[in-house]
Amino acid sequence: MRETVYNTAPLFKVDHIQKINKAISENLVQGNDQSKKEAIKTSQVKFVHLGAIQHLIMPFLDFIITSNTYHYGFDLFQLSGSKKLNYNTYEVNEEYTWHIDASPKSPVKDIKLTCLLNCSEKEYEGGDLCLFRDGEMKIKEFKPGTAIIFPSFINHKVEKVISGSRATLAIWMNGPKFR
Repeated sequence: MRETVYNTAPLFKVDHIQKINKAISENLVQGNDQSKKEAIKTSQVKFVHLGAIQHLIMPFLDFIITSNTYHYGFDLFQLSGSKKLNYNTYEVNEEYTWHIDASPKSPVKDIKLTCLLNCSEKEYEGGDLCLFRDGEMKIKEFKPGTAIIFPSFINHKVEKVISGSRATLAIWMNGPKFR
């Protein structure tokens, strides 16, 4: 794998995150969350089509494409407005234990990049995103308004929230099967 494990960027101020959250809550759609069997996931998951919020998250989408171009070089499928995005909220004592993001049953695609936008409107305690590569790494710079991108096959978790509320918007970038 290339040397870059993850990329982060502070993209939005709280007032813009509030607009994103409002648009998400006004445009929720039905979806199915498929958490990994070996992991414990106690967060709440809602869904929104990309097209409903795309105009509000363009800097996030640009960051995804730029990060892939300069750091990962994966073949990615183009996003469409009908793509369902996960909106995950974590309250006190909620978590998502170690897992990888993958689509092992698909004969034609793999999830290549996990792309998260921290949509929390206030600071929270706990709820740290941790990645595992040559040891556990707590990603301290993943604050409200910040985006993070990492290869989906990297083991990761969200620790229990101790106080406050944590919200993230997840986009999984798919591409042709790894060979």
